[in-house]
Amino acid sequence: MIAQADIRALPVADNSIDLIWTDPPYPTEYLYCYEWLAREAMRVLKPGGFVMAMCGGIHLNEIFRMLDGAGLTYFYEMIHKGSGNSPRVWVGKGKKTPVIARAKSILAYSKGPGLPKHGNLLNLFEVQEGFSLGKLYHRWGQDVNSARYYIEYFSDAGDIVLDPFIGGGTTMIAAELIGRRCIGFDIEWPAVQTTKARLIETEIPTALPLFADALTKE
Repeated sequence: MIAQADIRALPVADNSIDLIWTDPPYPTEYLYCYEWLAREAMRVLKPGGFVMAMCGGIHLNEIFRMLDGAGLTYFYEMIHKGSGNSPRVWVGKGKKTPVIARAKSILAYSKGPGLPKHGNLLNLFEVQEGFSLGKLYHRWGQDVNSARYYIEYFSDAGDIVLDPFIGGGTTMIAAELIGRRCIGFDIEWPAVQTTKARLIETEIPTALPLFADALTKE
């Protein structure tokens, strides 16, 4: 399911979602999205279900407070390391100090006590494909591989995965690859249309083994 909706009031039933995997916008003017995400996660997640949110580093302390303040239970901080092009983030008083952001956090919180569905997951994911192909579909798009990797570990086949910031459809593609049901929303209608088109164009292989990528090899 893919539709246009606002994170403040998602058309999703209480206690109905197994996992939220999402990448809200990072700029300061969108920081409020994390507070809304935290509140909706408490409402729509099943007990023990997880919300996993990518976060830029500049407001990380505030995002932690928002997730904690909503009543979610902190589990772990994963690190997503990119390669190739990396954004320059300006920080400090007057924003005069540049930081080259080669990595970002993925915060994992559960609704009440919760554990991943599978063990031995890596807390560091290194993108292998250089500049994310997700940027072809959305200006803030992410790679499919990292989404698939963590969705595999934090859900089972047939579980319902929600992404309220679907962007270019990365989460829906990742969920389709491993047999999860996915619900995607975005406040921007072009993002909804792009995701629909991408799902039609993408060939999903059958009988794809769990954890098939050579990402868990030492």
